[in-house]
Amino acid sequence: MVIFIAFGIIAMVIFLQRLIYIKYAFFNLSFNYSFSKTEASEGEFFYITEVVENKKYLPLPAVSTLLEVGEGLAFADGEKNTIEQKSVFCFYTVGMYKKITRTWRIKATMRGRFDMSGITVHARDIFGLVKISKDFGCETSVLVLPAEYEINRRLASLNLTGGTRAVAAGYFSNPFEIRKIAPYTYSEPLNKINWKASAKIQSLAVNEEQPAIFEKIFVILDVSERYYLEKNIKICATLKKILPEENEILFFSNGHLPEGCFNPLVKFTETGGIGYIETREFNLEAHEKNFKRLLAEIKADFEKEMFSADELAKQVKKNMFGGSLIIVKGGKLYDQQSGQTIYA
Repeated sequence: MVIFIAFGIIAMVIFLQRLIYIKYAFFNLSFNYSFSKTEASEGEFFYITEVVENKKYLPLPAVSTLLEVGEGLAFADGEKNTIEQKSVFCFYTVGMYKKITRTWRIKATMRGRFDMSGITVHARDIFGLVKISKDFGCETSVLVLPAEYEINRRLASLNLTGGTRAVAAGYFSNPFEIRKIAPYTYSEPLNKINWKASAKIQSLAVNEEQPAIFEKIFVILDVSERYYLEKNIKICATLKKILPEENEILFFSNGHLPEGCFNPLVKFTETGGIGYIETREFNLEAHEKNFKRLLAEIKADFEKEMFSADELAKQVKKNMFGGSLIIVKGGKLYDQQSGQTIYA
């Protein structure tokens, strides 16, 4: 009789704890996932942090999480080598009013905006008879900026045709290009005095510097070719190393931006029911970060009608005056007027 009562009590305890865990396992149990950076460059390593907090008197003897990363991110080991598996499995025992924090090393492998593609949590009771699952989301995303190509060759000028193009003289001169040394006049600034030449001729002499020349450059990025899409975007990310520093550029693309994406450089344009990306005039040196953010977010919708690079070039040339038009297409950067390849 005592044995039956004991078994009855045990069965009742198992049944009650089963009901308790089914109802309260995820009650006051929080999971928070966040990236250590909101922005990273292709090839850069950073971390995702998981915080598990049990804010109740019910201990959780067996909690497991399965984290999955999608395209664009990859898990890495302690030596910063990427691992082939796209998910990691972790097991926890979370006591009453306890918090557990863990981190995983992540590598950015592709430009774009990403978060964790899947986070599934399993909780079990003391006897392992109950298994409850719940999906969680990552509160933050990471924007992976496109990497640049290694290049040490900057263009001195875009006048590739050998002809004449209208360019504007800047407000400042170039201190590295001295046209001649002239006698000093009272209107000359003191920082232009050439002291070595003044000592030789025993009177003040000044450097006459070449005026800074800048030319407006229109850049068109073609995203209609699947094979060259990422290469074309990488070339655009390298423009700062290729184009002359003084130039202002206007950027156009037949791609599109995700809904809700904001970039201070962009002013969206639509012609004939077809939209394309158009930016304000800007200097790459001063606005490099925002330009890379724009490149990171650009998408190609191959299902919808879009301007070809040549059609977009015609559209741009209608409002173009006194500038150069360069096109990034087929994994190359070329001057539209001369057809000469600038970078490949």
